[in-house]
Amino acid sequence: MKSTTFGIIVILAIGLICGGCEKEVNYNGKEYTKKMVLNSMIDCSQDTHFIKISESVFVYSNQNPQPIDDANLEVKINNLPVGVVYDHSTNEHRYYRFEASLNPKDKIEVTGDSQSHGYVKGQDIVPNPPQILAVTPEWFTGIKDGISYLRTKIKIKDIPDEDNFYRIVIHDKVIFEESSPEEAKWFTSDIYVDQEILFKDILGTLGETNTSLFAIFSDKLFQGQEYLLNVYIRKDNFSALNAEHYVKVEILSLSENLYRYLRSLELATNGDNFSEPVKIFTNIDGGFGVFGSYTIDQQIVNID
Repeated sequence: MKSTTFGIIVILAIGLICGGCEKEVNYNGKEYTKKMVLNSMIDCSQDTHFIKISESVFVYSNQNPQPIDDANLEVKINNLPVGVVYDHSTNEHRYYRFEASLNPKDKIEVTGDSQSHGYVKGQDIVPNPPQILAVTPEWFTGIKDGISYLRTKIKIKDIPDEDNFYRIVIHDKVIFEESSPEEAKWFTSDIYVDQEILFKDILGTLGETNTSLFAIFSDKLFQGQEYLLNVYIRKDNFSALNAEHYVKVEILSLSENLYRYLRSLELATNGDNFSEPVKIFTNIDGGFGVFGSYTIDQQIVNID
């Protein structure tokens, strides 16, 4: 188990970035001028949002990224400007903050200007929220490894008349008899997808452990219909110790930009980056990174 969140994605992306400013960044052995890397994965259930900027680094060089301290950022929601302020720094990364209550189909635009790293621009459309109809957990023991697992069947309803993109996130926690609910913490679980047909036709999805890096998928096989997802997590069963088990299942509806970005990271991570070119999707014109958004539906289930 590992702690949440999307944060590690950005780190991984910067490590792989290495090339031009088209929709797919290709590594072809050539160093490029340093540009601005702008990343923001906007959780539309929140009103506070962050944008991270840094300097691009050629992945196979000895370059040390430097902070960009002369950037000027602007954000517009449906063509109306909102205030952007500097928030904090971590090493070479600079974080900016804006406040906005976002709704489905809102158009979000960001621009950044730096005398040292040029002009960048990105935009995204807030996706419609997903809908979880039911979550059914089932304990089982692996036949070959004898390990305890929890199958999680998730029934969702797809939004009709449009292409939709989703991500599954599962958190779990255990409350032991001698502890209080406040002491128990949620942990984000690796999701096994090898028994779900949606993932069988997605090249590069599965790692060596039959887990998916981001557990993302499209509605191509069930457009406008209800669908029952069949995934599972590794989870010890402490029922004999009078423990209470919970899972928090989240379905994220991803913008197409965010889906394509995560998909390219998934392929790059599971592929052979030395024999084949690395291609990382970006929707940041003039630079690198992703400006994307997502909406969430969730259910918390007591397993016992």
